[in-house]
Amino acid sequence: METDKLIGKILQGYQPACVVITANELKIFDELKQPVTAKQVAENRNLDPEACERLLNALTSLEIVTKENNTYHLPQDSQEFLVTGGSHSLQQWIQLSADLYPVWGQLSAFIKSGILIKSIMDMLGGDPHKMRAFTDAMHDKALKATWMIAREIPVGDAKNMLDVGGGPGTYALEWCKLHTHLKATVFDIPPVLEVAKNYIEKYQLEERVSTKPGDFHKDDLGDSQYDLVLMANILHMYDADMGNAVVSKAVKALQPGGRIVLHGFCTDEDQTGPLDDTLFSLNIGMLTEGGRAHPVNEKINWLKGSGVSDIRYFRVEATPTGVITGIRS
Repeated sequence: METDKLIGKILQGYQPACVVITANELKIFDELKQPVTAKQVAENRNLDPEACERLLNALTSLEIVTKENNTYHLPQDSQEFLVTGGSHSLQQWIQLSADLYPVWGQLSAFIKSGILIKSIMDMLGGDPHKMRAFTDAMHDKALKATWMIAREIPVGDAKNMLDVGGGPGTYALEWCKLHTHLKATVFDIPPVLEVAKNYIEKYQLEERVSTKPGDFHKDDLGDSQYDLVLMANILHMYDADMGNAVVSKAVKALQPGGRIVLHGFCTDEDQTGPLDDTLFSLNIGMLTEGGRAHPVNEKINWLKGSGVSDIRYFRVEATPTGVITGIRS
């Protein structure tokens, strides 16, 4: 692509995001379960009719909404992702992107100082509703990854799993649903586990999935208790020293011959790709002290230093893509 066209495409990148964020904020997708006119949407949501029509046309151009005979409709297979109560709703994830928008507007300040712009915990504001929304967003986004990783790794060989920093327990729940002999423990801080307990009840897996409150920075994870340990979407929150320490603690919780799985953002060795991971590394740098998308080889070396062998690295078509797994010697 010619340079001017490439730059032009990049500069317009925020505009489609704003269209989707706005439609989500105004609950416009909920109005599109059946064909409806722009005027009807505007009346139902108390919006300006002409401006609403422009937004619906943009959503149509983005191939999210279909337009036929001057009516707009959200296709059935998209409704589960975008309407309230959808089985794979992305509403909370879209809202999280909206919350990050003003942080990205201060990127130059971060580049000048290297100091985070806003702590991710401050962004959640100690608000239980925001914490719930954030945790729900993590669940919705993780579902696809759990299925893809399960296809690549013999999860079914395990009987006792520890999900470190497991949030809503998505991986533990999905893998226990897939393998009826598997039991799992979700380890996280108490406020997050309150959400996890709701999901455990929703999955009706109270007999096989339990919770354990704690702080993996301070508390032990156990000693040779589990044959499967997962760390998903947490290592990029910390610098290399902290990441290495947490991985070492997680490996200690494994039985010899047990498997550890690291899933998260990670760059290639020269740290210039994949694009999603390099952008995330900027993102998390503005929200944490020292967090980054660690290079793959760095994570592999953490595992080797903790006594893990038979290490395999691969990527899945989900977010995030990077998966590293190995066996405790």
